[in-house]
Amino acid sequence: MNRTPRQSFLIVSLCLLFAGLGSGLFGMSDAIAFGGPGAKGFVTSERCEECHDEIYNQWILTPHANMLRDAKKNRKAVAALDFSRVPFKRKDINWSIGSHWVQKYLTHIDNDYFVLPKVWNLVGDDWEPYSMFNWKEKPYTIWCDGCHTTGFDPDNKTFAEPSIGCESCHGPGEKHIKSQSAADIVNPAKLPKERADMICEQCHTDGKDTKVGGQFPFPANFRPGDNIDDFYTNFFAPKPKSNRWYWGTMDYLERHRMFMFWQSKFYSTVRACDVCGFDRGASGPAKVERYLSRDEYCGTCHQKILKISKLHSRHDLAEAGCIDCHPASSTKDGKRYSIHDHKFDFSGPELECSECHDLKDKTDKYFRKQGYRHEFHFSRPKSNGPMTMEDACKKCHPDMDTEKTLSEWKNASAPAGH
Repeated sequence: MNRTPRQSFLIVSLCLLFAGLGSGLFGMSDAIAFGGPGAKGFVTSERCEECHDEIYNQWILTPHANMLRDAKKNRKAVAALDFSRVPFKRKDINWSIGSHWVQKYLTHIDNDYFVLPKVWNLVGDDWEPYSMFNWKEKPYTIWCDGCHTTGFDPDNKTFAEPSIGCESCHGPGEKHIKSQSAADIVNPAKLPKERADMICEQCHTDGKDTKVGGQFPFPANFRPGDNIDDFYTNFFAPKPKSNRWYWGTMDYLERHRMFMFWQSKFYSTVRACDVCGFDRGASGPAKVERYLSRDEYCGTCHQKILKISKLHSRHDLAEAGCIDCHPASSTKDGKRYSIHDHKFDFSGPELECSECHDLKDKTDKYFRKQGYRHEFHFSRPKSNGPMTMEDACKKCHPDMDTEKTLSEWKNASAPAGH
């Protein structure tokens, strides 16, 4: 049978992939200890919970809190169901990575950890249609641990806590626990705005460390409140204006513009980790970039409900979307929102034009030509207070006997359209 060059390349690549798996994966020894002790001064989020249980209970629901989970101890950590089409088994997975868009899996080979070469799409509930052919070239302890864990120690490549915990944003907590003084812990809200942004930018911009040899793609030993310029190299310099955010000034503002541009992609179908290069896969095989609707964004966590939304709500999404019945609620003072417990505000704040655009640019034509978009700001929730299901129905159906209707729904007897 005659094969095209592309078919031959794919066959050879797959053979090499399976050969690599067979030699290094299925004969592996017991995994080494993955974790502690980590850097000095870190006490883990569980110690923070002792005094801040309400905040802890909100944080534990977030993707940050579930970034890295022990698959041997927690069976629910692995979302993938079908292993018949991938070159590894459920038993080969030691840790899961991610809980929102895509999920990757760690295995132990030759005294280190590596991301296995297939990715589970949490939105599509299936394997991504591509493989990582260089997966054995990037040890997880070097490429990823600094941003996916808390209290990473670059000297021994251990960490104090898996996932992104309290101390990732507030700094080591040992001194604060002993003194109980607010002066001994970092409050990002009290930092100058630039220093507060640097806390996010330690993982949500790129570069190389400058303190421990440049081997890590993150600012090793950076602590909240530090100046990130002291720990991070400048990123790869593209042609000025070629990447929409890049001006060519090579200063901190350049990094901040990168962060703001990537932040604008929060509701995009294709934004993901730039270190590993994977997108979210939410737009299907074509990988067409667009911005998610509010209902689609809800569906990135509540996929099964979104798929049967008409049965779930008895309305088309065009008639009544997710937040019409499940509105975002404000905190007790009626002013703030918390994404940690669904009390989120999709609307902003709006960015100053100068955050991304040179002030000498009188028009937006260049950026429009490049596909730069601003519609990631959603409208502000109409209701600032808590709302029951009955209240939600009454908004559009003031004369409805909501108690009776909702009771009928539970018995699956309510007519469609009500």
